[in-house]
Amino acid sequence: MNRLAIFFTSALCTASISAAAIEAPVGQPSIQTGTDLVNEKDDSTRFMVTCDSRGSSNGVNSAILAEIVQATLEENVDFILFPGDLVTGSSDSTILESELLQWRSIMQPVYDAGIGVYPCRGNHDADNKAVWDNVFSGPYALPDNGPSGEDNITFSFTHNNIFVVGLDLYTQTHRINQAWLDKQLAANMQPHVFVFAHEPAFKVRHRDCLDDYPDDRNTFWNSVAAEGGRTYFCGHDHFYDHARLDDGDGDPSNDLHQLVVGVAGAPLVSDASYNGNNGSWTPQRLWHDHEIGYVLVEIDGFSVTMTWKHRIAEGVYKATGDVWTYMVSENSCCVGVRGNIDGDQSDKLDSADVTYLVDYLFLGGPPPPCPEEGNIDGIMYAGGPIDVADLTYLVAYLFHGSPAPPPCP
Repeated sequence: MNRLAIFFTSALCTASISAAAIEAPVGQPSIQTGTDLVNEKDDSTRFMVTCDSRGSSNGVNSAILAEIVQATLEENVDFILFPGDLVTGSSDSTILESELLQWRSIMQPVYDAGIGVYPCRGNHDADNKAVWDNVFSGPYALPDNGPSGEDNITFSFTHNNIFVVGLDLYTQTHRINQAWLDKQLAANMQPHVFVFAHEPAFKVRHRDCLDDYPDDRNTFWNSVAAEGGRTYFCGHDHFYDHARLDDGDGDPSNDLHQLVVGVAGAPLVSDASYNGNNGSWTPQRLWHDHEIGYVLVEIDGFSVTMTWKHRIAEGVYKATGDVWTYMVSENSCCVGVRGNIDGDQSDKLDSADVTYLVDYLFLGGPPPPCPEEGNIDGIMYAGGPIDVADLTYLVAYLFHGSPAPPPCP
């Protein structure tokens, strides 16, 4: 008899002893809700978003960027997103590298504080990828999970209960790698989704933006909305603009918002209108501001609050009337009742699930593809959601007529 069979037999014996305890209660055992499960871990996050910091000091508006750095430290954020145009840029690789190093040097206190710094390329930064990769390497490198040819410029990452995607728009000008994004969104298990890139998806001032390829833009926008994303951050236009893109279904609570945050020191420009190719959406402007600033994003569980803060004096940034709060629902890979340990597409609970769970718990096998399916009794323990009690519960249900596992959250 091999080790797996021994453990399988042991599990059956354990279940026989424990079956009475499981069978005794009438109905399902008390379980924690999906929200409780998420709240067992740290689900509070703060981050900032701003961009377009180019200027006359070796390609950077050093004075304003230094203020942004101080604000980043004072806001006590976990990370900052910077959707492009870090510098003025140049086709001369020596000049471009010097400018990007200047930007990185000014941002160094943020790096030193352990705050994540996530820039993506703008049109002014995109002349030479090799230079970008040289500057943003080692401890300054971006997540290494982008598509082929877009490493270090297109990426995603997870922080607590949020999923963030940074997109490059200059490998294919004004377009993204949709196939890669689709895979990223399909694999995401976090309830909060944030996407950022340099150019607006819907034209405000600059005519060169994602609506140059409206079919591709529409596919992109729909893919983010379908995953529950509510926000797209961008820059390119040097002002602050917040718009809700009304999808026409009569429910504003599921509309995706575009926040233009090109306000980190580049010369501010006058307002413009949403008169590009808007597809089937109707832009509804919620706020516009002609001032330097940043957006502060605060997440607490399933709640999100975004606050636009603008500059009222040197080094002083104050909240405005644009404060947007919304709730998201939890994404879950779990379907029906818990217990589909091996990820069977038919969602059938059988001995293969017991074998998989025994292998994971005792023999160093891989974890269940969906942890929520493995948390069969619905209880979160200090050591994690899956333990021997879950194995006992599953065996008792399959072989001793005990109650079915509780439903998925």
